[in-house]
Amino acid sequence: MAQKPLSDQAETLSFSEKLVYGSSSDDFSDKQMTNAVAENLDVIEPPADLERAIAGKLSPWTLMVVIMELCERLAYYGASLMFSIYLQKILGRSKPQAVALNRVNQFMSYATTILGAIIADQWLGKFKTILIFAILYLIGLVLLTISSADFSVAGGFGLPGFCIAVFAFIGFGTGGIKSNVSAFMAEQIPSGYKPTKTPGVYEDSKLTVERGFRYFYWSINVGAFVGQMVCPQVAKNKSYALAFMIPAVVFFAGIVVFVAGSKKYVKKKPQGTVVLKVWKCMRYARRHKREGQKHWLDGSLGAVDQPWNDEFVIGLQRSLRACKVFLFYPLYWALYNNMSDNFINQGMTMRRPDWLSVDQLNVVNSL
Repeated sequence: MAQKPLSDQAETLSFSEKLVYGSSSDDFSDKQMTNAVAENLDVIEPPADLERAIAGKLSPWTLMVVIMELCERLAYYGASLMFSIYLQKILGRSKPQAVALNRVNQFMSYATTILGAIIADQWLGKFKTILIFAILYLIGLVLLTISSADFSVAGGFGLPGFCIAVFAFIGFGTGGIKSNVSAFMAEQIPSGYKPTKTPGVYEDSKLTVERGFRYFYWSINVGAFVGQMVCPQVAKNKSYALAFMIPAVVFFAGIVVFVAGSKKYVKKKPQGTVVLKVWKCMRYARRHKREGQKHWLDGSLGAVDQPWNDEFVIGLQRSLRACKVFLFYPLYWALYNNMSDNFINQGMTMRRPDWLSVDQLNVVNSL
C-alpha cells in the first residue's frame, strides 16, 4: 500500500499531532503555535520567545515510581548482602559453596533483565510487567523469611527454601523490574516545553527527565544504604528470619505505593521489542550473504517485506562497533562482585569493632 506524500500527510495531522511532529503546512501558523502556548499545551520545538529553560516539578505519580525503586533496592541489598554469612553460619555451607550460590543469584538478577524487557515491549507493557515481577519478588522474600525461621532450618527446609526463593522468585523479580522501572519513570514526564508564569521561561522536559533520574539514582543509594545498615544488625542481634522480614515488609509497602498511582500513570502500549527485531535482522543477514560485502549485516540491506529498513541496519552496525567498549566490563564486574561474598569472607577473618557486622562493609559504596 503506497504511502501518501509528506505534504498530504501533514494535512491529515490533528492540531496536537502538528505540535508534536511539526508541519510545513501553511494551516499551522505561528499564530496557532502562540495560541497553543497560551493554552498551556506542551510544545516540542523551542518557542520563539524562549530565554531560559528550567526543570519542571515531578508529579506525585512520578515520585511514586521513585519510591517503588527505593523500596526495591532496600529489599534487594538488605537481603542479598546477608546471603554469604547466612549460608555459612546458619545453613552450614562452605565458603566456596556460599560464593557459588551468591554468584548464581547475581547472574539471575541481571540475566533476567532481558526477559523483563522483552515481555514489556512485546506483550504486557511496562506497568503490568513491573507489577507481575514485583509480586514474584514479594513471594520470594516471604518464602525466604519462612525458610530462615528456626523451625524451617531445623526441619531441613532452610537450603531448599533459600534456593527456591532466590532463584525462582527474587532473581526473576528484580530483573524484570530493573529493565523497566527507570524507563517507566521517564515516561511519566510529558515531552516538550511548558510555559511558566514568567515570560520567556519554559519548563523543558529534557531537564525535568534529568531531575527525575537524579531522584531515581538518589533513591537507589538511599535504599541500599538503609538496607545495608539495618538488616545485618537485626540478623546479628535478633534473627535472620526477622532480618529477611524487613525487606519483605518494605517492598510490600513499595508495591502498594506503586499501585496507588495506577490511574494516573502514562501507560504506553507495547510496540514490539527491538531484541526480536535485531535477532531477525541478524539471522536474515546470515542467510543472505553477498559477495564483496563490507559488513556481515550488509545482507539485510534492501530487504523487502521485513520489519526493518536500511537505516535500521546501518544503525545496528554502528551499535555493534560501539559495543566493543563492553569488552572491558567483565574485568570490572569480576572484581566488583567480590564485594558481596569474597570481601565479606575476608572480613570474617579480620579484627573489627563489636558494633560492626562484616556484611555492612558494603555500605561505603552507597555513600
